[in-house]
Amino acid sequence: MNRYDRLTQLLQAAFPGAAISLFDDSESHASHQHGFDGETHYRVQIRHQSLAGLPTLQKHRLILAAVRPETDAGMHSFVIESAEGA
Repeated sequence: MNRYDRLTQLLQAAFPGAAISLFDDSESHASHQHGFDGETHYRVQIRHQSLAGLPTLQKHRLILAAVRPETDAGMHSFVIESAEGA
């Protein structure tokens, strides 16, 4: 299973029923040392009712906690473009 699929599973498990748009931006970072092998740079847009009304920092903490296994495994960048309540 690739990192994209693992990230998708982690986010779906943490935010069941969420609208998730996940993008692999690794190719645009291929000239960086940490981008050579791909699957290192991702960005996400997510909508879920559990994020409604929370401050941005709290939303980001929840999302980053969900994908921590992948950051611990070497994912270099995970950009949260938007995190909204449903």
